[in-house]
Amino acid sequence: MNEFTVGREPIVVVELFQKCCQNRYGVSPCTAQLGQLPQKCYNTFATCQDYAHFNLDGEIVWKFVKPDVNFTNCIPSLVSVSSTATKINIGGGDETVSPFGRRSTCTIILTDHPTDDSKDFYLSSRGFDPLTRGTFWGKFLARNPYYSNWTVNIYEGYVGQTIEQMQKRTYLIDKIAGPDSGGKVTITTKDPLKLGDDKRALVPVPSDGRLAVDITNTQTTGIIIENSKNDILKRLGNTALYYLRIGDEIISYTGATQNETLYTLTGVTRAVLGTEAEEHKMDDDASRVIRYESMPCWRVAYDLLVNFTDISASYIPLDEWDKEGNIWLNIFQLTGTIEENISVNELLGELCEQCLMYIWWEERETKVKLKAIRPEIDDVAVLNDRDNIIQDSFSIKEDPNQRLSRFIVYFNRKNVTEDIDKVGNYRNAVLRIDGDSEYAYQESRTKRVWSRWLTTEAQARQLSVRMLERYKLNPRYITLKVDAKDRNISVGEVIMLETMSIQDPTGDGITAMFQVISVNEVTQGEVIQLELQSFEFEEAERYGFYTYPDTLNYADYTKAERIGKAFYADNNDKVAGDDPYLYS
Repeated sequence: MNEFTVGREPIVVVELFQKCCQNRYGVSPCTAQLGQLPQKCYNTFATCQDYAHFNLDGEIVWKFVKPDVNFTNCIPSLVSVSSTATKINIGGGDETVSPFGRRSTCTIILTDHPTDDSKDFYLSSRGFDPLTRGTFWGKFLARNPYYSNWTVNIYEGYVGQTIEQMQKRTYLIDKIAGPDSGGKVTITTKDPLKLGDDKRALVPVPSDGRLAVDITNTQTTGIIIENSKNDILKRLGNTALYYLRIGDEIISYTGATQNETLYTLTGVTRAVLGTEAEEHKMDDDASRVIRYESMPCWRVAYDLLVNFTDISASYIPLDEWDKEGNIWLNIFQLTGTIEENISVNELLGELCEQCLMYIWWEERETKVKLKAIRPEIDDVAVLNDRDNIIQDSFSIKEDPNQRLSRFIVYFNRKNVTEDIDKVGNYRNAVLRIDGDSEYAYQESRTKRVWSRWLTTEAQARQLSVRMLERYKLNPRYITLKVDAKDRNISVGEVIMLETMSIQDPTGDGITAMFQVISVNEVTQGEVIQLELQSFEFEEAERYGFYTYPDTLNYADYTKAERIGKAFYADNNDKVAGDDPYLYS
């Protein structure tokens, strides 16, 4: 069976990866022995008797299905699986959620039950029948209180499929609640980007660095900081210099000499990045500052995720990010400073909003995806009333609160320690007004952006032009449902929508492009709910890139070879007789 089989029977398999110690009790290098405690450990940190040799590279895999499902090596205790889908926030236009969008979550409910402890490595030595002692989840949680961020896979498929043939979604455990009085256990999971929130990933990483001596406002030698070596000499950002904030002053230095926990800074320059030199007293806080200079926006995002969160670099396809960025985002070479503790996800929200891109967790591909706000040059899927949209599932709304007629970008901060939203602390600003929108709607709507990242007028103008183009009209949002045969549609994808639910001025149904901002499987294996947003770029327009002077003429390329290239039109607005591309 598969998505196209008539009479298909959906099934769900939950797979949980329990981390455990790779060593075995009392076998070198483990030095534990009976007598310390009356029982051997359960190869978990909470039951370990030799912490010095605990090795968390081991793994136990648990699989759960519903009681009426016959699937090999699975525990039949699954009650339900429900999810809240990822939702991207294109350009940060939806102010009801973060510019970084909404993170996906999944809730799994299971029943508790007796267990034979079949995966206990030392079961034969226990001297008791585990079926008469406690329950599966009661013992599991006592043995494994440190379950945060363990991997959970949700497999959705049909009777007759192997687990490899099913669709897989990957999450990390956030919390486990229960068992409750009814014997129910609830596992709440999250997508890996949740690891960048303000409780888990602050940058710069908080430290207890402090000034070990008084210094004057002109002193550049004998500046001593008490802290760890990692906090003083770890490279942050992409600059050759190190930066440190003491009070409202930022200093740079080239290195440090160590005397136990005291570090004497070398190559010091006072009052950098627009700050003023001040006197400072012993025990004043001394915190590292992150500085990026002329770094591509997507590479800044990659650095924040890989070096300041627990997200595995294996989840981030950097080659795909580079390909997308080098084509569509090269204008956003960023110079910026992070001078106070901010969550990674807040910074990623700034980057997505100001650099015309979006980042999300694609649970079905197990990847952190990145895409520029750009035209779609490849073929797109078509959804229509007859073949795809489930009857009575279509709804549409407009959000006038997101409409914009004026967009202001403040950029080039003077003093990086001043408040980010202090207008007078910026050297430059760009204001763009859409007069036609203000005349048509008889009102103005303004959005302001204060940027720690943008430094050129070209960057600011690109942002303002594109944001007004996307939000000069009330953005349209559509929710609809499709059958599982269309489950290959993914977040970020552009689709062509053909429907009579929206009509043109003559009464005909529209054919228009929309972007998928959320995908949620509301009935496992059966029904998929899509949220769509009106797309900025028109289907009839043609987009490309300027070619090098020594490349071929337009007529020398085949139609397929012309994709992704642009050519100047003649005085009749034609290119070898064809309609021209448009400059964006």
